[in-house]
Amino acid sequence: MYWDQLTTKTFRDQVLGQVDTAILPIGSIEAHGQHCPLGTDNMTPWHFAQLLNARFSDRILVMPAIAYGHTWELANFAGTLSVSHETFRRYVAEVALSALNWGIRHLVLLNGHGGNIPALYAVMEDVAEHGGQAILVNWWQDYREEILTVVDSQGHAGEDETSVMLAIHEPLVRMADASYNPYRPKYRVEALGLHDKVLRHATTGDGRRATRAKGERIVEIVVERLVQLLEDVWTDQLFFRHDS
Repeated sequence: MYWDQLTTKTFRDQVLGQVDTAILPIGSIEAHGQHCPLGTDNMTPWHFAQLLNARFSDRILVMPAIAYGHTWELANFAGTLSVSHETFRRYVAEVALSALNWGIRHLVLLNGHGGNIPALYAVMEDVAEHGGQAILVNWWQDYREEILTVVDSQGHAGEDETSVMLAIHEPLVRMADASYNPYRPKYRVEALGLHDKVLRHATTGDGRRATRAKGERIVEIVVERLVQLLEDVWTDQLFFRHDS
C-alpha cells in the first residue's frame, strides 16, 4: 500500500494494528555524469519500492520519498540541490518517528545516495531509541558482490547505476554524453578544488559500458535481496549464527 494514497478511514481500518512495516525511499537531486537525470537517486529506490509493493501490498506501507539529500561534493554541478547534514538528519528522523506513532515497528530506509549514509546511521539510532527497528539499505554497497557478477565496475553514474537507469527510465538517459573518470582516490580525502579528479564530469565510473540488459539483471538481484530482507524481518532472522 502507498501511504499517501490511503484515506484516514482506510488507514484506520486496514493499517492500524495490521501493518507494522514501512519502506521509506530516500534519495537526492544531484548531477549524475552528463548523461543520467538529476533525480537518479530518487528514481532507483522508488522503483525498487514499487516492485516490493507489488509483491507485498498487504504487508507493507510505501511512504512518500525523501527527495532531497546531502550532496556537498556535487553542489557545484548544475541542477544539484543539497541540504545540510544536520537538516537532513533531523527531517528524516522526524518523519521516521512520526511513522512509529502509527504502529510502524520495522522501517526500511531504502537509500539511493551515498552522501546520505552518515546521517541515516544517526536516524537509525533515533528510531531504535523510540522503540522501532530501522534497517538501512544502500543497494549498490550492500549487494555489491552480486552486482559485480553483472558489471565489471561500479561508480557514481558508472556502469552499474547507468545500467539500472537504462532499465527503469531509458528515455531519460543520454548515452551519447556518457563519460569515464580515470581517477581513483588513494585515500579518503576532502578539499576544495579536487572535484575535477574525484568527480570528473560528475562521475566516478564508466557509464559508457552500461546496457539495459545489465540494468534489468541488477534490478532483479536487488529486488530478490530486498524480498529476502523483508522475509527475514518478519521471521526475526536478521543475524547469522556461527557456532564454534
